[in-house]
Amino acid sequence: MTSTSIRAEAAFASEGASSARTAFPSVAALPAELRAEVAAAIDEQPAEARAVVRRLLGATVAALTSGDQRAWTSAREVEETARVGSALAAAGALPDPLLVVIGRLTGWAVERTAGARPGTSGVLKDVVRVGHAVTRGLAGGFHRHARSRTASSLAGEQLASALLSGRQVPGAAACYQVLAVLGGADRLPPLGGVAVIRGSVGYLLVPEAGPGRGPELAARLQEALPTAVWVAPHWARATEVPTAAAAAGDVVALAVAADAPAGVHRLEDFAVEYAAMRHASVETELRRLIEPVFAGPGLAETLRAFLRADGNRTRAAEALIVHRSTLDYRLKRIAQLTGHDPVKPAGMQVLAVAMTTSRAAAVRARFAAVAGTR
Repeated sequence: MTSTSIRAEAAFASEGASSARTAFPSVAALPAELRAEVAAAIDEQPAEARAVVRRLLGATVAALTSGDQRAWTSAREVEETARVGSALAAAGALPDPLLVVIGRLTGWAVERTAGARPGTSGVLKDVVRVGHAVTRGLAGGFHRHARSRTASSLAGEQLASALLSGRQVPGAAACYQVLAVLGGADRLPPLGGVAVIRGSVGYLLVPEAGPGRGPELAARLQEALPTAVWVAPHWARATEVPTAAAAAGDVVALAVAADAPAGVHRLEDFAVEYAAMRHASVETELRRLIEPVFAGPGLAETLRAFLRADGNRTRAAEALIVHRSTLDYRLKRIAQLTGHDPVKPAGMQVLAVAMTTSRAAAVRARFAAVAGTR
């Protein structure tokens, strides 16, 4: 065995001979020269980063040799890879040597796959995707951590509050997924971001999460919390975080006001109500319109039940546990007070928007207080 091979074997088995195959399951498949390069890359890392780097390279080789691109398509694996980049940044090491080695491993895997299974272009694409995914995750995690270290002394809730208030924070990420959350939790799982919460209302800001990752992050947040929550994501550049937060908070407020079930909600689900609420004069007029309904005994409850029943009077009466004639009387009274007949489609739509935007005001104010805009 050559000296380079001995050094490579030692690097792979530094946690004990029995763990060599677990830490690097496909080490035997690598050519001696490439094994030596990988060993050298591990040796060059600071002591505190070697273990995570060894595990990353082992998983990379395993995925490359199997052509299993799914290893880096799940959010969990992407985040794990990013954590290695973050660990390098925290240890003061550069990712460049590892990126070169990963490129060499990807090239070797492509040649190996092409030789073993000629004509299988789909498998070759999968191998390349694995290499690209590892490279992106590693570099992204490194640069994200490096930026966060230069973001003055702000971190956690202080950083979230500063961004939500519109302050320019040196070193902040270029963009964020802003998630507005309403539920029973008194703290939010970070998911790689920073959060601020007051009571059951809060915001989670996840840096460098692209526009398309909002629903995925919202779903993960919902799964991580012990109670049902209403969540709305909105992507924004760092300078636009306050606007995104207001939009996401409004969507959650409208979802709750419309008696929508807990879950992930989007602006397009409440486009009409959102547009009305964003115009002060329209919102004021709708509030004036619906005020008599809130003042009349049982009228607001009746209208809500009627709207939840999609205009079906029998179902609404059953939900309210009242006689059908009682329901009809109340609906006629609503029409008299507002000038809009809830039994007719046009009147029902106007009253639904007025009811929802008016009820959303209280929750909207709570989000504004968290963001520091009220």
